Amino acid sequence: MGAKQSIKNPKNRERTSVKTEEPSKLRPERSKTDVNNNAETTNIRVQPLYIRPQLPYYLNEILKEVDSPLEIDILSTERLYEQLYNGVHLKQNKKKYWIDRTNNANCFMLYAKDLSITWGEDNRYWDWVDIKETSDEKILAAELKTVCWLEVCGRFDTEALTPEKLYEVVFVVKIKENADGLESITLRLIIPNKSSNDVTVNLMNVAEREKWIEVPVGEFFTISEIKRKKKREEIEIFLYETEKLNCKQGLVIKGIVIRPKVS
Repeated sequence: MGAKQSIKNPKNRERTSVKTEEPSKLRPERSKTDVNNNAETTNIRVQPLYIRPQLPYYLNEILKEVDSPLEIDILSTERLYEQLYNGVHLKQNKKKYWIDRTNNANCFMLYAKDLSITWGEDNRYWDWVDIKETSDEKILAAELKTVCWLEVCGRFDTEALTPEKLYEVVFVVKIKENADGLESITLRLIIPNKSSNDVTVNLMNVAEREKWIEVPVGEFFTISEIKRKKKREEIEIFLYETEKLNCKQGLVIKGIVIRPKVS
């Protein structure tokens, strides 16, 4: 092996030398003799195939509302996912979108500016205050001065949520030191073609004042992707007290979180 052999061309062309030695790069690695079988074994290194990770559900449609364009490199999904884990703002800071680190499911926050608040634009009853997010971006929260008719409503199209997941809905609020009249607040989650879920809470019993807290509203399952092609579902989320009509004050609303429920 390794010697050159000469091959004559019948038409008196130049003689061509052909190397019969196997190129070293193509040779399989040969290991030492197998002790158990007393035979020579051959190890062949196989390069693993690149499998492109799946992008989050409905991502392209969601990013149409993004405030700051993302540097999306499909071949560098680790970088993209890190951006999405931290979250991006949508609709001029009225919403936030991120993906859950445990199951890569879509999560959303509807900030107060994306909600319908009765008398919310009347500064006799409500103030809009800047709060700083962890991303150093400021968003607006709604601070209740005084009102008798308290009604806050958010609407959300569930098409953007990951299919076939159990989701939970919570209000994110702050109870101020001067809070009053918040003893009987109703929270309601309305799901199309299903009965609504009502919960009544006493926010005056909140021990931690001047801190953001989560107030659970309800849970729901998202339908499969196949069923979504036939119908779309919009949920409605309420926080209200419109019966006693007592004066209420000292409630600050940051928004509504819609996320997969952790079992």
